Amino acid sequence: MIYFVSPKNGKPPNAITGTDLADFYICPRRFLYRKILGQKLNYAMINGARAHAKKYNEHKARAEKKMPIGMAVDLALAGEELIGREVEIYGNGLYGVMDEVRLYPKEAVIIDFKASLSERGKVQVFAYASALRSLGVKNITVQIIRTKDDEVLWEKNFDENDFWFVESLKQRFHATVRAGVFPKKEDPSVCESCPFRKICG
Repeated sequence: MIYFVSPKNGKPPNAITGTDLADFYICPRRFLYRKILGQKLNYAMINGARAHAKKYNEHKARAEKKMPIGMAVDLALAGEELIGREVEIYGNGLYGVMDEVRLYPKEAVIIDFKASLSERGKVQVFAYASALRSLGVKNITVQIIRTKDDEVLWEKNFDENDFWFVESLKQRFHATVRAGVFPKKEDPSVCESCPFRKICG
């Protein structure tokens, strides 16, 4: 097993981040406020960042190689098995940093660590899978794992329906940004948990 870390180049121009796509899916207005006004750090976000940093530093200490995801995919297709953490990925117009990716000769597993399971988290990891698929990986499993105890909260094989769901969401995203009109999703449960509910009304 090869443990690797990836160099960070940052988001390419015009790329959609997995986080932005997930926020847009939950509510276009939420995406607008978060992107323009910015969301202030809260306790949960700080704790999450600390947990990610701890896992990444442990991984970095044992990493044998530094390589971009494309090179890691090529090695996996040639027969190697690799594990990377905080791996930057760009493909199919989507950009993100995967919490963990495990690459095998015929499959890959993308792992996202979350405090709890949510639709937002699922969309985010689907975006990473779509980007990875464009790099030549055909069989991808996505997982959301609870940060505090490593319990698998959700697992799914990324299939054609999931791919076209992401494609459709991307088209809606681009059309909305071009039009400059961000409708509010009329869902009380979404509004109740939104950090911008007072601004949005």
